[in-house]
This record gives sequence, C-alpha cells and structure tokens, in this order.
Amino acid sequence: MPSLYALLVAINAYPEPVSPLDGCLNDADSIEALLRARFDAPSLHLLRIQESAATRRAVIDSFRSHLGQAQKGDLALFFYAGHGSQVPTGGLFATVEPSGLNSSIVCYDSRLPNGLDLVDKDMAVLISEVTAKGVHLTTIFDSCHSGSMDRDVPLVKTRLVSARPDSQPAAEYLADPAALEAAIRDLPSPSQDANPITLTVAASLKPGQSGPHILLAACETDQTAQEYIDSNTEENHGAFTFFLTDTLNRTKDALGCRELMHLTRAAMSPWVPLQTPKAESSGGDQMLNDLFLGLDPAACIDYAIATLSETTNQWELDRGATLAVAAGDRYALYPISAADADLTDPGKAFALATVTQVQPVAALQPDPTPALDEGVQYKAVPADASALDHVALWKKRLALANSATQIPDSAIEFTFTVNPNTPLARSFTCPPTDRVELAYRSVAGSQDDRPTYVAFIKNNWSARLYVTLLYFSADYGILTGLLSAQTQFLDPGNQPVYTRSGNPLHASVPGDETETTDEILLIASTDWFDATLFAMDSIGTPQQASRGTGDPVPQHDFFTRCIALHITRASQTPQETTQGAAARP
Repeated sequence: MPSLYALLVAINAYPEPVSPLDGCLNDADSIEALLRARFDAPSLHLLRIQESAATRRAVIDSFRSHLGQAQKGDLALFFYAGHGSQVPTGGLFATVEPSGLNSSIVCYDSRLPNGLDLVDKDMAVLISEVTAKGVHLTTIFDSCHSGSMDRDVPLVKTRLVSARPDSQPAAEYLADPAALEAAIRDLPSPSQDANPITLTVAASLKPGQSGPHILLAACETDQTAQEYIDSNTEENHGAFTFFLTDTLNRTKDALGCRELMHLTRAAMSPWVPLQTPKAESSGGDQMLNDLFLGLDPAACIDYAIATLSETTNQWELDRGATLAVAAGDRYALYPISAADADLTDPGKAFALATVTQVQPVAALQPDPTPALDEGVQYKAVPADASALDHVALWKKRLALANSATQIPDSAIEFTFTVNPNTPLARSFTCPPTDRVELAYRSVAGSQDDRPTYVAFIKNNWSARLYVTLLYFSADYGILTGLLSAQTQFLDPGNQPVYTRSGNPLHASVPGDETETTDEILLIASTDWFDATLFAMDSIGTPQQASRGTGDPVPQHDFFTRCIALHITRASQTPQETTQGAAARP
C-alpha cells in the first residue's frame, strides 16, 4: 500500500470581523476518521492544523514540510474546511482573470491587520511543488473559492466572506505573477469554466514527471458552499463533506472519483438543491476514473440513480432526454451500497422498473413488488444489458432531438471549415449544410495527406447556453473531446468557441478502406449537463477504465444539430500548391 500524507485544515472560530462557522472541525473529524479506517497506521502520515493555528504562513509551511515528504508513487491529500472569498488582482493576471479577482481561502489571520488570504495562484504553486515529484495529490475544498459566489441560500451558514478591498502585493505571491500568467495564457486548450487552481497547476505540469492532481470542490463557480445539520446527531457539517464521507462509508467497493462525485451529487440534491459539487483534474478527465485516494483505474460500471421526486412524487432517473432514455426501457434497481459485481447480475436486483415518460427526466414506474423505500436512492442498470445492443445505443444517441424546443434556430451559429489555412479551404454553416466532403489530398512537402477541419460555435441568443460536440465514428464509438471543456458554456455575444482551440483536426479513413462517414452532433441546452455520459468505446476496442458516470441536471430545453463527414481516400489526388485552387464541393 502506498503511503498517504494528509494535511487537514479547519477553521470555525475566526477573529472579528469574519463570521464564525460551526461545522468545519466536524468535517475534519469525519475526514480523519475515514482516513484512519482506510489506511493502516504505518502508511498514514496525518497532520491537522485548525482554529488559531491555521494561519496563512502555517498552511503554506505545513503544505511544504508535511506533504512535501511524499515521494514518487505516494498519495497526498489536502483538505480545507472554512471560509472562501476573493481578492483583487491589482492589475495582475489581466489576461486570465477578466473579473479582476483571485479566488481565495480565508486563513485564521487573513483578515487581521496586515493579513493576507491564500489565493488560488499560491495554492496551485504549492500543489505543483508536491506533484512535481510524481506524487498523486487530491485536494478537497469545502468552501466558496471560485466564481461569482453571490447566491443566497437559507440553509444554516454559508462559507463565504466578502471580497477584500485590497489586492495582494506582487512580492507576496509564491511565484512570479507574470510567469504564472504567461503559463496559464499559453495553455493549449484551457477550459472556460475551470477552477483557477486547476488551470494554474495544468500550466505548471512537468511532462513525464508531474504526478496527477485531482480537485474536488464543494460547489460550482456561481454557487455557495453551505453548512448542513445532520438530523441524526444535530451536528453541523459542511454539506459537501457530510455527503461525501457518508457516500464513502456506505459503499462496499472502492470508488473512482467520477463515480464518487456522481453519488455525492445525487445524495445532496434533495437536501441542498442549489449546490452542485464538481471534480476537475489538471491532467485531463481520464484521471477522474482513478480510484479516490488510490493509484489504480476504477472498474467500468455505468448506472443511473433512481430517486423519488418530492416535486412530482414519482420515481425518476438522474438522466433522461439528453441520453436518449426511452419510454418502455426496463431498469434493474439495486441498493445504493451494492458492489460493482452485483450490478451485472440481474438476479441480485432489489426491484425492476419501467420508464414511462421522458420529459425531460426519465419517470419510472416500479413493479408492484417489492415496494421501494421512498426515503432512499437506488442504482439503476438496464435490466437486459445484452438487449441494449451497442449499435442500437449508438444510433439512439445520434438520433437525439427535441421537437418541442422553444430555442430559436438563430440562437446558435455552427460553422464548419474544411482544410482551413489552405487554398482548398471552404466553410459551411449547419444548417442548411448537413453533410460535407473531406477528401485526402497530396500536400507538397508533407507525407500527411489527411484532410483537416475546424468548427466553431457562437451564441447569438439572449441567454447562456451549454454546448458540446460529440464525434460519432463509423466504428460505433462516441468521442467527447472536440472542445476544450467537454461541456462548455457560451454567454450571449461572446467570442465563439472553437474545436481544439482553433487548431485543425485531421479526418481519416481507418485501415485499408477507401471511405467512411462519421457524424458530429451538436447539443445546446439551457442547463448544464455532463457530456462525458455520452462517451462510448468503438466496437472491437477493449474497454477503457472509464465509468462514464455523472450527474446531469434536468434539461428544461435543448436542441441538436448534426453534420456528416464523408471522408474519402483515392489512389491519386491532385497536388495541393500555393496557387489559387477551386474549393472542393
């Protein structure tokens, strides 16, 4: 078992004028108990600093001295429960922080005279120092620490302190601000809504040397982190930490980070509906498939969550129209604590249910017996997995459409360019174009004769839209990585978002074939959804360690557009030159 170096920071009693909190020490207790139950004493190296001991300097020094002991192949964990806030950049990071604010955590002495918050850029420097040695580091923040953070939710307490009026002096940053800004700006495809910590860590990665970093955050960028009262003990906790640790304690199998967040979000949603935890990785989404506080990939089991809705008083799945769940589909329901192996055995299901309606989530009608417990959730798996043929599922997802959408056709501008930056370049708009030709061509001075393309999406509507591009390959695979963020938000009138940040993508014909037809599906929604849920391996491709699980928010409205790519390869193709040439049809 690898060693785990854990640093837990928790603050309830802040000095005035910062308001006190009630659940942060309980959060640290829960995390500590979880770690001591999962790791034996020789492998667990735990340091906890809290209350008045958790000064900014103490957090920085402890991060370096304690987590810095971890070596290549070890695990490290940083946990923070306390207030979050924002700090003016003072003109620094102008190109990467258009709001003019750094996100921050509020240490015990941060708001005392001459005190400083611990800003996201400094936290990222500390993370990069640890991961540079090949350490697998997980950070958990149960605080408000990113985005606008202006939502007022009447639960118990909000872990948010007003932004401080003064900026952090450039000399107080742990690394040169100009160098950090340049590194973030030069990322090949930065995610539009990524946490600033994730972006800065990604900018500091040392290829072939840095270990992975996974960030688990209590809320989305425009939400606040709430405290929550445990009805059994009447004790306060951070809502995120409470449901996270409860999920880990209730499940039998080790969980991948993606699945852990799926279950945590589902458990939180009935009680804290306006707070949605998120997970990010500075090294790509594939890392989220690794076990939580582990080094190995998680198993490949995909399931939905079935819950009795307090609004409609009917059982519902946490997926529906956007994943092409259809009326009549049958699901086997298992206890939320069921082991992965049980989910492949219909005989171990607790009950069966039928999808009766999909508008916009999937409504379920459980079989009469046995009766479901209305106060719990269930894992829901297609009742006959072999009947849900891979090709049929691929076709169902490709055919996704919403005939009742109220979003106008003009809301989205979807433009596709063939062979960009060449004399053969030609652009198409979808609609009306629903099929383009991509022919191999000879390129002077190059051995790569594959055609290239680039696409962009622009929001011309009056409200924010969430979009993704799904690539449906002819061998029945679905790829979700065409955009820098697999689910990307677009605000009205902003700059368009390009595939792979505008870098041309290659289209190719597999094997010795001479032609193939792939499809690209655009989904635009008024609400956030998890695009990774659509991913499918190609037929004949070994299964990768990817659960493909997530927690899509019910879609109030969405629409789709599809364009086919007919890719051809001939034995003789015309030579591409720098002279003017007619664009291909």
